[in-house]
Amino acid sequence: MTRLEASYAQPAQLLISVPDVGWPLQFLQRIAVPRLPGSESLRDVEAAIVERLTESGYTVFKDSFTASTSPLVSASVAGAGFGWTALILTPLLIVGPPGWGWSVALIGVGAFTLISLLAVGSYRGWVELGTLKVEAVNIWAKRDRPAVWLVAHSDSKSQQLSLGGRVLAVALLCAGLALMIVALTLRIFTPLPWWFAFPVGFATVLGGGALSRATVSNDSPGAVDNATGVLAALVAADGLRTRSDIGVLITGAEEFGMAGAAAWTSQYGGKGMFLNFDSLDSRGSYRVMIHRTRAQDETSGRGREIANALASQLASLGQTVICRSLPPGILVDGVVLARAGMPGVSLSRGDWNTLRVVHTSRDSSDRVDVAAAVMAGRATSAALNSLLG
Repeated sequence: MTRLEASYAQPAQLLISVPDVGWPLQFLQRIAVPRLPGSESLRDVEAAIVERLTESGYTVFKDSFTASTSPLVSASVAGAGFGWTALILTPLLIVGPPGWGWSVALIGVGAFTLISLLAVGSYRGWVELGTLKVEAVNIWAKRDRPAVWLVAHSDSKSQQLSLGGRVLAVALLCAGLALMIVALTLRIFTPLPWWFAFPVGFATVLGGGALSRATVSNDSPGAVDNATGVLAALVAADGLRTRSDIGVLITGAEEFGMAGAAAWTSQYGGKGMFLNFDSLDSRGSYRVMIHRTRAQDETSGRGREIANALASQLASLGQTVICRSLPPGILVDGVVLARAGMPGVSLSRGDWNTLRVVHTSRDSSDRVDVAAAVMAGRATSAALNSLLG
């Protein structure tokens, strides 16, 4: 990991270094409303985005596609299935003669395999398990032939657990499953002591039960995730309005498994580089995350060039910047774009308190200083002007 250290300005001080936040503040308040994919409120937000891009001199296009809640349902299926299986298996790990060991192990491995296949089938849409399908929209804009795309997603969602809660649930479930496999292997030879089996089963049940709470509603204003990202992309686009090599991509249904990015790359392929803005809180450090493409040669180097240019600009504004590869398990639009062969980075900002409010009704504009997103957008403009010449 590379750190570009600078003095950190508290959110209240950001406005001093980022003048003229008039229209961005009004725009953030306009789009930071609950906007689940398919909702009427999202259409109003999309209209505001189109209006702003047109005012900045871009030619705007809109593509419709069908999005599904199947990725969210698959997480619920996996959590519930693993949790119930662990609940049933835990007593069998402790009681019974040694001769039952193979039977218990085979039952456990077979059940976990079946649940995994069912979850994958739901994610891929091969199995319909109460999924909801909606019409969504990608908005993209350009002037001529974009060499770099400014990307952000327009939608929001709320769930019974915050993003931070889901991170903990996944970690607990993964740890529980790993230990459960160890326990099943040991059970082949002998029954296990309760002080080992119960904690393993409890971790798996607790993590799976929490992850199964995947009911989606339209209660989150999504100020951080991702009204600030949209704002940063539009601020950057406005600062680069005289260039012909900049494009803007505002994806829909990112919260439904990055469906918008998948639809766009499927239709237009992976051409150019990208800079993806996703969740820019006014606390914590900026994180510039480099995406790995399938061809780890020239394209990987180009992504690192964008990262270095952007990190340098933010550091020059007195911000602490962490520049690193995208950690495994982080799911953002940039992952889909990178898989299509586009080099690029994702920019975010936040801390643990940010994760605690994302995907909840508490993610509102009154807790976010708009200057953090404005600073990100203007730093992007300066970085790309320097990088592209």
